[in-house]
Amino acid sequence: MITPNERVRVAIIGGGFAGLTLLIGLQKYPHIDAVLYESARKFSELGAGAVLGPSSQRAMELIDPRILQGFQRRAAYNEEDADENGMHTWVRISKGQEPDVDGVVAEYKDKMRGATIHRAHFLDELVQLAPSSQTKFGKKLVDIIPPVGDENEPMTLHFRDRTFAKADVIVGADGIHSVVRKYILGVHHMATNAFFSGAITYRAIIPFEHAYAALGDDYVKAQVTLRCGNNGLLFGFPMAEKTIFYISVITFNNSHDLVNGDKWNIPVDTADLQQRFQEWDPFVQKLVSLVPGDASTRGWSIWEMPPAPTYVKDRVVMIGDAAHASTPFAGSGAAMAIEDSCVLHTLLGKFLDPERLARNNFSMAQSIQLALQSFDSVRRLRSQKVVVRSAEMGRLLSCTEEGVGVSRDEMYQNLDGKLRWIYDGDQEEQVRDACMLFERAEFAAAQNASR
Repeated sequence: MITPNERVRVAIIGGGFAGLTLLIGLQKYPHIDAVLYESARKFSELGAGAVLGPSSQRAMELIDPRILQGFQRRAAYNEEDADENGMHTWVRISKGQEPDVDGVVAEYKDKMRGATIHRAHFLDELVQLAPSSQTKFGKKLVDIIPPVGDENEPMTLHFRDRTFAKADVIVGADGIHSVVRKYILGVHHMATNAFFSGAITYRAIIPFEHAYAALGDDYVKAQVTLRCGNNGLLFGFPMAEKTIFYISVITFNNSHDLVNGDKWNIPVDTADLQQRFQEWDPFVQKLVSLVPGDASTRGWSIWEMPPAPTYVKDRVVMIGDAAHASTPFAGSGAAMAIEDSCVLHTLLGKFLDPERLARNNFSMAQSIQLALQSFDSVRRLRSQKVVVRSAEMGRLLSCTEEGVGVSRDEMYQNLDGKLRWIYDGDQEEQVRDACMLFERAEFAAAQNASR
């Protein structure tokens, strides 16, 4: 039996998808004492739709099959039949304005049926799996204080409410405003803060019957079809068993003056929005006209993180948006957060076991650092490539990529294959690679010790 003194204390900062899936995964290890600290007074997720592709669903199952089961309970599945090869359409992108209106410029298919989900509904499923005794609310992190002297001593977390906590491992899942990122990189590092991408997404949720009345049966099916064109991208799909309809209208090349300071969201100007799309396809104009002009709709500025040289400092690591906040044009931001948790929870669970610590040649602090470095080596390349690829897709879809025309054929050639490597990611291989890195270091240390 493992005593409390043998348990490794893991502090998770932030209660979004990354933090919650990590907390759930760590519950299977009796030697891990994981506590999640959330700055808000309760778990909450803004009303938006999410596409969690095949790769992220495989990660859910590896973390805890109950996560995938919860997703499957709440997801809306694509109604389109499989093609002759048994492949289902996940995402289809077509032109929303001349030339080549309705011409398909990109498409991703998979043997798994396509699905979308309301972020708040998925969060509800995660919260039900997270032990309430291991979550602390109203805990806004302001500082991390490393130990003085013995490297195996715990670190101290300082919260805004003037309380403190101790931890052997600190995981920053604290989003785009991450305090943990500032600790890891330093407040003056060029990659510490996110930058405004120039895009703003106007999100709205309306009653399904309103969308049905305006758009008709062919345009309110449970499938993700994006319309793209000059400086614009938009889509809509039903959620929650066709009781609500989610709309996202994205505009590009917006002035930085709109988001000066910490102004991360702005009210919607429906007249301006409709004017921007007045020369687009009639369907697009109808979709834009459904965006409410009241306070239920906000324009959310889209930011992204510069590539960090590392996700790790000593026994502190960042995951999710804190590590690699991305624009949404590859539809994989939330998926990357879940993939992070899949790899990290395995490393911490497998290699911080007291029996393993007793027989290898590392101290606990060294084992933690090596586990986090193994995570960094495997996850940083893939997650940062998603950030870069998503930004590229945004330029292509908004017809602003230098040297690329706006015809259907030219866009198709440049977009073909841009999503497949993301959705087809092998999560079991990622976990194996990370574990192998740790094990090779163990082997090398054992060889050196025997000389």
